[in-house]
Amino acid sequence: MPGMELDKDIELKAGSYLITRRDLEGGRLNDRVIESIQKFSTQIVPHTNRVFIKDDKLALGYVKKVLEEDLKRIAEGVTSGKSCPNFLAEPDIQIKVLRVMEILFSNPDIIRAMYDFKFNFSGAARPLELILEHSIRVTLLSIALGLRMGWTIIALVSVGTAALLHDMGILCTPPYPEMESLDELPQGELASFIQRHQAESARLFSERQLSMSPYHQAEISHILASHHSPDPDDTKHRSTMLFYFADLLDEMISPMPHRVRYNFTAEQLKLLGPAFSRRTGLVNLFLGLTRLYKKQDGLVWEIVLNLAGLFRMQETISGEFEEKLQKIIDWCPFDSAKAYPSLEGNSVPRTVYCSKSLDEGFFCEHLLYQKAEIQDKAGNLKQFLKCGILGPRLSKLVGQG
Repeated sequence: MPGMELDKDIELKAGSYLITRRDLEGGRLNDRVIESIQKFSTQIVPHTNRVFIKDDKLALGYVKKVLEEDLKRIAEGVTSGKSCPNFLAEPDIQIKVLRVMEILFSNPDIIRAMYDFKFNFSGAARPLELILEHSIRVTLLSIALGLRMGWTIIALVSVGTAALLHDMGILCTPPYPEMESLDELPQGELASFIQRHQAESARLFSERQLSMSPYHQAEISHILASHHSPDPDDTKHRSTMLFYFADLLDEMISPMPHRVRYNFTAEQLKLLGPAFSRRTGLVNLFLGLTRLYKKQDGLVWEIVLNLAGLFRMQETISGEFEEKLQKIIDWCPFDSAKAYPSLEGNSVPRTVYCSKSLDEGFFCEHLLYQKAEIQDKAGNLKQFLKCGILGPRLSKLVGQG
């Protein structure tokens, strides 16, 4: 799209360059350049039909805008009870899913930017807004995950379309719009809500007259009807399993109109602990997924591996990361070593600081006179001194040393 910043010069098979960054003002694409890229796309090397775009917020904002209007229109039709237009009879949404796919193919790291504070903090008060934002994020995440795993365009269109529509059933399932009441429901009633809103999403989709193949329709319907409870042994519906993990990740780390999180089963929560029935951070989530699936072969672990790779958090799924980190922290004789960011966050710990380094009279020969700026849960910033012994050990653990 116009305004995106070119990351690398575009070379052709003939050995010449179609366009270089120096040819563009600020390295930004314009309509004329985009037209040339499309014309010569099959001649581009090293990958045909692909150019490298810098990760920026402009691309992310554009993708969200592409999807937002249609989702709002669909949601208004569902909540009003009026006849909703055949939103899939025309290829509009599928075309937009393909457009999203194209942007993600050139700009895969946009996914990490999507979970930056700016884009993953919502002041939205209405449950509807939070649900729609969740649907957009899951659409991008599931397509990006499928692209990373080399899935076919047909499969990704199914996943992306289902992602956009997967929570439309919530809008006609009680207790909506009083979503906070889910937090107080007993486990059995919560399970009933999950099943009912999945069934409603599938029903809303199946009632439309659709201009797509029966196989395509069936695949989307299956994702909608079982996106919270896929069968890991069902090799026929791989897309449902991929979608499940994308949906799980976003729900676990992002704002939702309720505090409870319900992607893990009661049996899984016994292993992970009750904290996983509430919002957590990416690091904790990957540590939890490792505990659940590390010993399993096949598709499930492959998805977890690629999901961690998408966020560049492969360290967290080694199976020993948490134990090794704790061993580093426990070495401190003053019980004052702290890893930052914490495991509750969305970034792997990168530094070790001393929480007592500001105390009057405190001394430790291992203190570095390098300050680490630490943000507490209230958003306040404080500066502590780094540890000269444990910092390098942490760097080695996370692959920096």
